[in-house]
Amino acid sequence: MPDSPLPPRPDRRERLALAAILLLALALRVPGLNSGLWYDEISTLIKYVRLPTGTLLTTYDSLNNHMFFSLQAQAASALFGEAPWSLRLPAMLFGVASVWALWRLAREVVSPTQALLAALLMTVSYHHVWFSQNARGYTGLLFFGLIASLALLRGTRTNSWGAWVAYGLCFAAAMFTHLSAAFLFFGQGLAYLAVLVGRVLRGRGLSIAEVLRPLAGIGLGAVIVLLLYLPVLGQMSDTFAGVQSGPDDALRADSIAEWKSPLWTLAEMLRGLGPVLGLATPVILLVLAVAGIALWSRAAILPLSLIAHLGGTLGLLVLLGFRVWPRYFLVDLGLICLFLIHGAFRIGAAVGPRVGLTEHRSGVILAGFGIAASLVLLPTNYRYPKQDFPAAVAYVDAHRQDGAKVLALGLSALPFSFYAPDWTPVETLTEFEAAFDPAQETWLVYTFPKVLKRRHADILSAPGTEFVEEHYFHGTLVDGGIVVLRHPGHP
Repeated sequence: MPDSPLPPRPDRRERLALAAILLLALALRVPGLNSGLWYDEISTLIKYVRLPTGTLLTTYDSLNNHMFFSLQAQAASALFGEAPWSLRLPAMLFGVASVWALWRLAREVVSPTQALLAALLMTVSYHHVWFSQNARGYTGLLFFGLIASLALLRGTRTNSWGAWVAYGLCFAAAMFTHLSAAFLFFGQGLAYLAVLVGRVLRGRGLSIAEVLRPLAGIGLGAVIVLLLYLPVLGQMSDTFAGVQSGPDDALRADSIAEWKSPLWTLAEMLRGLGPVLGLATPVILLVLAVAGIALWSRAAILPLSLIAHLGGTLGLLVLLGFRVWPRYFLVDLGLICLFLIHGAFRIGAAVGPRVGLTEHRSGVILAGFGIAASLVLLPTNYRYPKQDFPAAVAYVDAHRQDGAKVLALGLSALPFSFYAPDWTPVETLTEFEAAFDPAQETWLVYTFPKVLKRRHADILSAPGTEFVEEHYFHGTLVDGGIVVLRHPGHP
């Protein structure tokens, strides 16, 4: 297979523009980095990061353990001390690095201007900033996914050993970061297979090397993944079985049933876009389609990969009975940004000359509108923490009387055991009745109100409790607000 010409090396202006974008990415991800931790971050810290390294590497009792990230966070905490910002530092660094990775991938298929604008669009993306300040492995997964896409693109074009070895190493790193990477690489595998079938149908023929080299690369990655996870293979099967079956209690299972629905996932994605981008969804889909068609002739592997991952992930999760989290699709954000910018330029090329603009200028203008629309949502990230547990604790401590009891309900028990270890956790009506004294001032605090109101309806509607909502603490996490209730006590 003949080599495709490499893109021209970036000139000084492009390097300076890229440096400015990366500095902006860093600047946007520092404010709020040390804000209070949210539920999953606290769980990661308590259950995994604080473990001895040997124990961490042999523990997989929950999908919440993003193994590679847990090791990175452990190292950062050891170097800088345990704090929210140090726990989130690896996610932030991978977030900035993924902006560079997107630019590098985009340079292979579009003009330097479009590559820079794609990087800029992801830089100011609310969701990218949010996850860059989230002590989880998702930005690492995005980074390795983008580098894997670059290696896949080069492997498809050149079939070089270097490209496929790099692809295999990215597979290993991504899988060690989060096992949902399997969906990404499964989709990319289907896309590569489709490319090979297309070549055969066009009469170009197929060499054995085009099959063996990719298999060797992915085989290398698979061996590394197997070795890394070998100590926890038995635990993994039990963990997957538990997630698939769901809670044993019917009420708890019903309270989270919607999390397995693709319609719920779609609704959450649209809500996460905000009012401006949400209304523009049809336009966004049109621009993505235009870009996919335009890229088909020179980089069909990219639109094929995006379609295969989106459809394949959703289908497999529903088929396996797993929860369909929108965050599983963050790994597609880079390609989506690239497609949006390229689609804007293709539309600009068609429309611009008709209104007296050059193709390039009209493309820049349309891309600029898209970036400006994304900026509308960005300030929301800095308005509140993800979940404001410290503020809730401070509020209750400032307003409760001496001797008042504070109860942390259900899922709230874990985060408040971290921020307020003297509070009493209650999970069942029996535990609540044992802890609640009608004659005593009592505070009841809980988070994830939509879920907990269903799961603990018996407690929240128990006769004679007469709890009154005192405060609601907003957060950027969907349904992550914190409700503070108070019962005055009857003498």
